[in-house]
Amino acid sequence: MRGRIAGALVAPLFLAWAAPGAATAEIVPVPAQEDWNMARQNVTLPSGQDLAFVEMGDTEGKPLILIHGYTDNSRSWSLLAPELKGRHIWAIDLRGHGRSATPGCCYTLMDFAADLDGFMTAKEIEKADIVGHSLGSMTAAVFSALHPEKVDKLVLISTAADMPAGPRDWLWDNVPGLPRPIDPDSQFMRDWYANPTPVPADFIDRERAESAAVSAEAWNGILEGLTLTDWSPYAARIKAPVLVLWGDQDGFFDAASQEHIKAILPQAEYETYAGHGHNMFWEIPGTVGPRIETFLGK
Repeated sequence: MRGRIAGALVAPLFLAWAAPGAATAEIVPVPAQEDWNMARQNVTLPSGQDLAFVEMGDTEGKPLILIHGYTDNSRSWSLLAPELKGRHIWAIDLRGHGRSATPGCCYTLMDFAADLDGFMTAKEIEKADIVGHSLGSMTAAVFSALHPEKVDKLVLISTAADMPAGPRDWLWDNVPGLPRPIDPDSQFMRDWYANPTPVPADFIDRERAESAAVSAEAWNGILEGLTLTDWSPYAARIKAPVLVLWGDQDGFFDAASQEHIKAILPQAEYETYAGHGHNMFWEIPGTVGPRIETFLGK
């Protein structure tokens, strides 16, 4: 639900940044796909939740927090991050995803928003631009409503205020009964990560395998939370300027969902990408990235 850096530069800069206690390079490169796990760091939030993240970009730049979708993780941003220049980027793994700790319960938007608040506190980030995708966009919207003083600009990629009946029923028909371990090459997982436009195999194969490794507690807990979710009453409390991006081939959040978003966020900017799907920022990062940059730079 969903880098490009010359190889000669990646290793020395990446190692200088990754070594614990080492001096931080001014520009932290986007890790290569094979280096992503090594790039993850962890922080313990004030609540006690352990959260993983990948830090990238210009460490003197304005903070930008990226929040991934349902069963994705920080790697979800690996194709887009090279397009977001001059920013101090923090791509987090939501609880139960990637290398973050997996609690036995509590996978609602309120829980994810509370973790984001704790992350900003732990990393001493007073205010940031926030970009969220799918579940991450819903989390970002709720967080922005609850903590307007901590959000400068907000980008919602493939968002909805609630879960449309068709995708919701498809998930309920499949997720609770998924065999464990989940086969990343199963038809369900290939459908889960289907895209109208091909994306790089070295990315999507890893992303799908990491999604298949997400625990039953997280898969089921998020589905239960989304089934009860409608964040539209929070929309009026969002004070940050908002950009909404949507692909018209989105198989999860349809055109009706977008009309609802336009009704509850009437001042937002909207961009539709014809022929692209739920993960359009994987499909065309070179197009989506500059659009986000333009909005954030206003």
